[in-house]
Amino acid sequence: MTGETTYLITAKTIGRGNDELGAILMRSLIKNLVSAEAAPHAVVLMNGGVQLACEGSELLEDLSRLAARGTAVLSCGTCLDFFHLKDKLATGEVGGMAQFVELFAAHHVVTIG
Repeated sequence: MTGETTYLITAKTIGRGNDELGAILMRSLIKNLVSAEAAPHAVVLMNGGVQLACEGSELLEDLSRLAARGTAVLSCGTCLDFFHLKDKLATGEVGGMAQFVELFAAHHVVTIG
């Protein structure tokens, strides 16, 4: 069962100041989304956030679990191209800005980054 919330994640860490702490916070967020009663409708990854869904990310398993629960895990195609990561995408699907605009208009959006 998915809820009506879309999470927009724009970085591989949460907040500014200490990347180690930011990575811990991001892991905690994703793990808690996986275990929440209602999974989010979508997780949109943009800018540096696309790295979370690519090979080598320690959050791949958790993002895959979200997808298995019905959450759309969408990585920005333009961002993947910019970082030369399109062939490294390991979970979820490639999305585009038009799709994201529709999601943002139809759901409650929480921005993390």
